[in-house]
Amino acid sequence: MKKVEDERLKGQLLKNFKTAFLIENSFILLVLIYESFKNVWGTVNAQNPLWASFMLGVVSLSILSQRVTAAIEDKPKISKKRLTVYFVLEFLVFSLLFMLVIPKNIWIAIICGLTVAFITSSVLLYNNHYRD
Repeated sequence: MKKVEDERLKGQLLKNFKTAFLIENSFILLVLIYESFKNVWGTVNAQNPLWASFMLGVVSLSILSQRVTAAIEDKPKISKKRLTVYFVLEFLVFSLLFMLVIPKNIWIAIICGLTVAFITSSVLLYNNHYRD
């Protein structure tokens, strides 16, 4: 098999990947909606592999798209103090949200809140690098 050299074919290949990803996630979302009509709490949990695969795909797509969208924004840089405030607010909000979802395991809820705050703050910090 030869390596693709033509730029138009590379662009078409990327469009095909994007289309396949959209079709795959649309099907997963339809299956999750169908299952949630039968059993809502059995569908929306971490034990369901379809839910985990859908969330993994959406999160990875949003993080990877930051490389393209951050480079074209004309916004001023955010100060380190404001980034720290965002991190603390996200940590508090998501920890409280996870405490509502997982009331028996408060430490796990705090770790989950810290993880979400760390990821979103990392994306903000990465975007801040490309701002003027």
